[in-house]
Amino acid sequence: MRKLDKLDSDFPDTYKLTEQDEVSKTYSFPKSYVSYRKPRAVSTKQRERAGQMMIEQNKTKRD
Repeated sequence: MRKLDKLDSDFPDTYKLTEQDEVSKTYSFPKSYVSYRKPRAVSTKQRERAGQMMIEQNKTKRD
């Protein structure tokens, strides 16, 4: 919602706040701006490598 609020203020001709109540907001913008993607597939090996990299990075921050 915050991203859409910012887009609405930066590009008022493209993104428009159409409705708002106390818990929700409704925006209007072109359909072509919406994209649906599958989640990125990460192998176990890649996940372990990333974990090791973060451990090393955290160790260097402490020093």
